Amino acid sequence: MKFWTFFLDLIYPKVCVNCGKELNDTYWCQSCLKKFWNPRMIQMSQTKDLSGCYTLCNYVEGIRKVIIQLKYNGRSDRRYVFPELLSDFPWWNRLESCSIAIPIPLAKKRFQQRGYNQTDLIFQEWLEKMGKKYISDGLVRTRNTETQSLLSKDERYENMRGVFHVNHGIKIEGKSVLLIDDVYTTGATMNVAAHELKRNGATTVVGLSLASGAS
Repeated sequence: MKFWTFFLDLIYPKVCVNCGKELNDTYWCQSCLKKFWNPRMIQMSQTKDLSGCYTLCNYVEGIRKVIIQLKYNGRSDRRYVFPELLSDFPWWNRLESCSIAIPIPLAKKRFQQRGYNQTDLIFQEWLEKMGKKYISDGLVRTRNTETQSLLSKDERYENMRGVFHVNHGIKIEGKSVLLIDDVYTTGATMNVAAHELKRNGATTVVGLSLASGAS
């Protein structure tokens, strides 16, 4: 088996998913990693419903390229490049109180087009290994919305108003919830979702995103 793995590595060497540099045992070269790796609590993310949002990366070239491939180009195999980033996140201990993880859901039409929620592919397996109860259908969308990237900050909040509901039968009362999304931009989506979770009895909602353009 070791020989076969070695043979495959010779024929198909592992390369950086951004720049193509040949590597030994990682998907990201240090040069690319330095351009986007910036784990932090997003300063603007704390609101009455959301107790802040952590993020791992700046949403810049490199990580952005791979997220776009996953979301819009059908590259579901890109899920395999994220665990090594998640394993290096320095503040998992701050999320220990969150026993439940719930992703931001896609609109039904968009889910049917992609065949998956990219946030599930990025986070679900890893969070379950960390002992979180991952409820992929914890939130549902009540209607389709305009693409957020085309809207101003105020328009984003209006676009998302009342769009989420806690799924029937999901019990979150008295629980601390980790709310997951792939990218945090203005916080409109996550805040509206957090409000719905709190309205249904969640004691605390903390956000976690893979990347963000916010400081």
